[in-house]
This record gives sequence, structure tokens and C-alpha cells, in this order.
Amino acid sequence: MDIRLYLKPNCQLVLCKYPHDSQTCKLKISSFGFGQDLVRLHWFDEIDDAIKMNKKVKLPELYIVGYTKHICNGMRKSGNFSCLEARFHMKRTISYHLSHTYIPTAMCVIFSWISVWLPEEFVEGRVFLSLTVFLTLSAESGSTKEILPKVSYMKAIDIWYGFTTAFVFATMLQSLFVISLEHNGKELRKKIESNEMHIPHYKLLMLYQKAKLRSTLARMLDKYCKVLYPVIFIIFVIIYIFVITDGEENKCIR
Repeated sequence: MDIRLYLKPNCQLVLCKYPHDSQTCKLKISSFGFGQDLVRLHWFDEIDDAIKMNKKVKLPELYIVGYTKHICNGMRKSGNFSCLEARFHMKRTISYHLSHTYIPTAMCVIFSWISVWLPEEFVEGRVFLSLTVFLTLSAESGSTKEILPKVSYMKAIDIWYGFTTAFVFATMLQSLFVISLEHNGKELRKKIESNEMHIPHYKLLMLYQKAKLRSTLARMLDKYCKVLYPVIFIIFVIIYIFVITDGEENKCIR
């Protein structure tokens, strides 16, 4: 007896590694009305004879890597029953997220480094650049998350967005801190040069040392951040690729 059925089954996806995830969807075939003594199901010997895929059918983000056949016979109150299980192994394509997520956000992070190469006196440029990059990244993150699946646990892409946003925000704070140090140093130097309050000479020397220290600290911060920013980002990318997106699919951060 030949029977053709059109089914629309559901598949519970685990998205801990999204969009680097691999999924396995199961389809069970069983007789609920008859026991194993009346109906016994068997797979064909060759899997290509047992499961045939329509090559014209394509999924939007996933592609089928392969499929396997299993026997899932079990027991109910009415007795033993025969059961067959087909498992479809799928992997997500990364090209969309590479062009719409990783490259744009990585460029935003790299652009945020430019602020440390600008002179401390270029206040408007440093503030405008840092703020523009931060707002651009926040808007990009918000628009992308709208189309992402909603789950109760943290996905790999959430960690990426969280780090890049925090990183750009930190560069903005660093720029503001350097600008503040440089501004305070200038104000102290103006106060020393004018000396309207007739401050004693030894106090003027102390104020001069204080102003010099703030300017030196501002330049040192920029100097170290020129090296520190790329190193931190490269380390994160390595951890993200080889630790966060690798490993077991069901290891989620909750």
C-alpha cells in the first residue's frame, strides 16, 4: 500500500551559536492505532532509497548537510509500537550576517580608533567622530536585532553586538576624558600666565606641574590606546571564533 502525506512539521531550534549554528530536525513515523505485532515499519537498506530530497526546495538561511535514518521503537500501555525516525542535519549560511553584521560593526570599531590619532586640541572632531560611530553602531544593532529570533538566552551574535557597542562606548569615554584633561591643563596654564590673583611663586610652580601632569597623562592615554585598542579587538575576535561560536550547540549563556 502506498500513501502520500503532505506534512508541515515543526522543529525546535537551539540558537546558542546563532548565526554559526547547526541544527538537527527529527521526523518520526509511527503507528499509534496498531501495535508492533500488526504493523512493523522498516527502512530501506539504502538511505537514498529511504529518504529522497527535492533539490528544488531551499531554505532561506539553512542548507541540508545530510540526513540519517534511525529506529525509535517504543512501548505504550497498549503494547509495543513500531517507529522510524529521520534526522535532517542542517547548517546556517553565514554570508548574510558577514555582509550585514560583522563587516559593518567591525568597521565601526576600527573607525572609533581614529579619535586617538587626532590631536588633543581637535576637540570637536574627536567628540563628533566618537559620538557618530557610537550612534551608528547602536542604530545598526537595533535594526538587525529586530529580524533576529527572540529567545530567552543569549546568542553568539548578542555577545558580538554587546562587545562592539561597549568597545565603541569606551573609546568615546576615553576621548572625553583626554579632552577634559587637556582642557583643565590649558585652564591652569592660563591661570599661571595671567596670575591675576598674585599667587605666590611656589604655588605657581605647583600649578604648572599639575597642568603639565594632566597634559602628559592625556598624551600617554592616547599613546597606549593606539596599541591597546587593536590588540583587545583582535583578542576578542579570536575568542569569539574559537570559543564562543565553537563547541556544543546547546551550551547557552542564560
